[in-house]
Amino acid sequence: MSEAKFTPGPWRVRFGNIGHVTAENGALVAKCQRLTSLCNLQANAHLIAAAPDLYEALERVIKIIDDSPWCLKLTEERAALAKARGETP
Repeated sequence: MSEAKFTPGPWRVRFGNIGHVTAENGALVAKCQRLTSLCNLQANAHLIAAAPDLYEALERVIKIIDDSPWCLKLTEERAALAKARGETP
């Protein structure tokens, strides 16, 4: 697997007029603007903030299955990681 190039987690959510997702070092990772509703803004910010944890969890699951006798291809899971790394559109 290729190495991920994104800002390392953990990422945190901070709300004001705009939902900011920041890295542990304070770097701004994303700004979620209130396009539809406050609930959408909060949900989007929390999903973005969870991205590094979700990425690492999925990598661990794939490694466990790769190291096991199970015959699972995990095509969609591998495609999701490749998309997160910018290897696919």
